[in-house]
Amino acid sequence: MVKILLGLVLLLVLLIGALVAVYNLAPDFQKKFDSFVADSPNYGDAIISDPAAVIAQDRYLSQIQPIFNARCIACHGCLNSPCLLKLTCYEGLARGARPVNPDGTHLFPERPVRLNDEPSVEAWRKRGFFSVVAEDKPEGERLQNSILYKMIMAGYAHNQGDFALAPVADVHANANNHVCASGGKIDTWLQNNPAAGMPFALPALNATEIQVLTDWIKDGAPGPTPEAQAALNFIPSQSTIDSWEKFLNQDDERSPLVSRYLYEHTFLATYHFDAMPDAYFRLVRSATPPGQPIEEIVTSRPFDDPFVSKEVKKVYYRLQKITEARAQKSFFVWELGDADRARLEEIFFAEKWNGDGPLNPGYASHNPFEVFRAIPAMQRATFLYENSKLIVSGMIQGPVCVGNLATYAIKDYFWAFFVKPESDPAVLNPELGMKHWEDFMSFSERGNEAYEQAYKQVLYQYKPDGYAITDIWDGGRKNPNAWLTILRNETNASVVYGRKGGIPPTFWLVDFSGLERLYYSLVADYTYWGSTEEKLSTWTFMGYLRQEFEDNFLRLLPPSERQHYRNQWTQGIGQDILFTMPFPGEDAPSAVKGDDTDPISHVLAQIQARLGEQVSGPPDPLNPAQTRDKVTLPERIESIADWENAVAGLTMRTHQSFTPFLPSLTYVRLKDGAQDHVYTIVANRAYAFNDLVFDENGAAQPELDTMSVYKSVIGDFPNLLVEVELSDALTMLQHLKAVKTTADWTAWKKKYGALRNEPDFWQTFDWFTEWNFANRAPLAGHFDLTYYMFQDSDF
Repeated sequence: MVKILLGLVLLLVLLIGALVAVYNLAPDFQKKFDSFVADSPNYGDAIISDPAAVIAQDRYLSQIQPIFNARCIACHGCLNSPCLLKLTCYEGLARGARPVNPDGTHLFPERPVRLNDEPSVEAWRKRGFFSVVAEDKPEGERLQNSILYKMIMAGYAHNQGDFALAPVADVHANANNHVCASGGKIDTWLQNNPAAGMPFALPALNATEIQVLTDWIKDGAPGPTPEAQAALNFIPSQSTIDSWEKFLNQDDERSPLVSRYLYEHTFLATYHFDAMPDAYFRLVRSATPPGQPIEEIVTSRPFDDPFVSKEVKKVYYRLQKITEARAQKSFFVWELGDADRARLEEIFFAEKWNGDGPLNPGYASHNPFEVFRAIPAMQRATFLYENSKLIVSGMIQGPVCVGNLATYAIKDYFWAFFVKPESDPAVLNPELGMKHWEDFMSFSERGNEAYEQAYKQVLYQYKPDGYAITDIWDGGRKNPNAWLTILRNETNASVVYGRKGGIPPTFWLVDFSGLERLYYSLVADYTYWGSTEEKLSTWTFMGYLRQEFEDNFLRLLPPSERQHYRNQWTQGIGQDILFTMPFPGEDAPSAVKGDDTDPISHVLAQIQARLGEQVSGPPDPLNPAQTRDKVTLPERIESIADWENAVAGLTMRTHQSFTPFLPSLTYVRLKDGAQDHVYTIVANRAYAFNDLVFDENGAAQPELDTMSVYKSVIGDFPNLLVEVELSDALTMLQHLKAVKTTADWTAWKKKYGALRNEPDFWQTFDWFTEWNFANRAPLAGHFDLTYYMFQDSDF
């Protein structure tokens, strides 16, 4: 507690210092930047005959941004990048850096720092951001005053050959404190931390890259030309955007409320249309209608009042093209075509509404159950379920780079199923018999207990025998959103369709009101810039909801088995000293009849039969239910099939000596002649409980850790990259199986892994990046290296 208070005091001091430090731009640069920002919305209307050619001729877009993409945004790509320096686009570079981290620990709320939260560089300077390229200095003084130049030169001086990581371990450990030297302080800081140049603890930029950046900084760090920015904003299929904006802004009196619902649930998503494979968009609120340049209405939260000024007469929902590089951690895609628009039309407009709420509820309330009650709950639930992966992605791939503190409230991996709307208590009786809509969103223990009691009473009013397998939404036996695999692996969080990764230790059965409560607490109403108290409240609420969904699944089991599994899923201090939420209806009957000897497997088999293989995906041979007591590797591996069979012998097994040493995610490139195959090795950590946010290590049960293997890429923060020839694959697995100590693991990692302090690291990293974009488009983005190797046991 003392350390926490000291941290709060330190960050408060930094906050005050940042607020009083005001930096002024040279008028010429300010004028150019403001013109760049002001004109950007109009570029989409320009007629560009060959946008690619224009971009290829632009100095910034063809020479500078590619270096940032390849070498910098692996750490400076998310909202809370080190020192808040975001290098995914010119706007981020021009804004610069700031020491105060809004996502850090602080007593009082901060303010959001998205690139569109301020209208100009001058406004960012007033909020404590400082230049890193010294563009306001005379030409002969820019290099000696440029923080970016000094940092990359420090990296060039120290990060050559096999350089040591130990000198920067303390710097990395304090990275979240955002100790960022500005102005003349950078020289002193680098004298004290000579090995902390950029790219941080990674091989230096090469001489050509250094020269390109040096010349550019000397010339005043110019951004894209207006013509190049116009080319970036060019929309290949304007008719596609027109048709979607027409749908979002219909004359139907219900349209504003429907579009508001869609906006609040997808404002973090990236829209991708099949008619434009290389273009990406985001949904925004605009003061201008379709056909006119977008004037985005910027508010802190998506449900805040958009009528921020007298100039805003009406709110329109528009699609703004995204032109910055995509950091995969905060990038998730809603893939859309004409059929999807027709389906949304069918869900929300095909039938008359029977809700009793107003079509124009105003913005005084932020409670989704109250605001959107005019939209029938059946329609809202249908939308959420049919797009559940998108909704969950918003919870785990938000704008903040690393969310491991928040996501610790859930297990490392689990399967999620959904209650079909026709059986859902909150659809059949949206108020659940409660007196106030606020009762749905109470973050307190007492409030959640009241909600649970109300849910139970309505559930057994409609389902006196409890949930049956037929009450699980089957996605029409074709929609893969009906079965999700969700992973939380320290810095990583991922969601994929179907039964992947082997049978997990826990399961969720999610209902409509629970999913809505979870989304609004973690996404729409989550203020990463908020106080520590606010964040802890959100984290606690997430823990309640996790247990509610686990309890929903346990309702499918015989009453005599429910407490046994509940105790197994939450053990130790999490159960004995802290609390366990009540389980209303624990002794109620179950409509699922069957095997008491292995009730979980019995229920899963019935769910599989109901949903079908088109929803669940085929069986996962890489992660089978192990029946062999002893792990036996084959005598040889001569094919990819041999490799997969061999590695399957190591997956989903507890009490293995090597699993506690595995990093969260390991990407493996298996080279078979001219063919390459990519796999992800996932370390599934076991915890006795997930109810104490500051005791993750104390809850760890390393003997119960397991390993899963996935084809392709899972997650966004690779912790180790491995390249191995098929002919060496058996030896690699044998050596992995034999790891018992830190020394063993370090030797394995050095033999097979690409270490971040080796000179050829970038060659390996670039290969995986290129493979990702070539094979996973349109879902691919740039990987994050912030924690690469730094979470290993030897650091």
